[in-house]
Amino acid sequence: MTNQVKKNSNDRYNDTFPTILRELMEKTGITQKDLAEVIDVRPQTLSLYRNGQSQPLPDKLVLIARHFGVSVDYLLTGISSDNMDVSKELGLSETSIEMLKRSNSTENFDGMPTVSDYINNLLSDGEFYQFIEDLIFKVNGVQCATNMTPEVKQKLPQFNYEGYYIWELQMFIQEFIKNQLVKNGLEIEKE
Repeated sequence: MTNQVKKNSNDRYNDTFPTILRELMEKTGITQKDLAEVIDVRPQTLSLYRNGQSQPLPDKLVLIARHFGVSVDYLLTGISSDNMDVSKELGLSETSIEMLKRSNSTENFDGMPTVSDYINNLLSDGEFYQFIEDLIFKVNGVQCATNMTPEVKQKLPQFNYEGYYIWELQMFIQEFIKNQLVKNGLEIEKE
């Protein structure tokens, strides 16, 4: 006996292919009718692709990829073949990799660091990783405070749990930014 989990069509709406198809259509502004015409299917068929209720045949995948200027790999996995190794090694999404590439090609003003310089400095700094770990913990604290039951809130009715955790998160982020500015040679006046 095999343990197979069958997904119904509603579960496939957020699968990689339909999500990427919807994103590409929205980004380029092409309508369902127009894309259906380009790949020679009925608009209803394209709707099934967009909603994850059906998968296109390989020849239709190639036409969709060509139309949007992406690879079939990207349509099916969310990662282009050019970025596959980087994605595997670092766990970065296609969007993250492309944004990093874009930041590297951004021009800078005379003598000023580029976006890539700042990103490189952050990623080379152990404090940044500690900041991210602590940030995740503090965001979870805000979410817990937001989801507290009335019974728990009644224990200290005058205390604003949610407000406190949001304030603490804001102060934490502000302190990290201030420290980064100081590291980069910009002194912040004390209040």
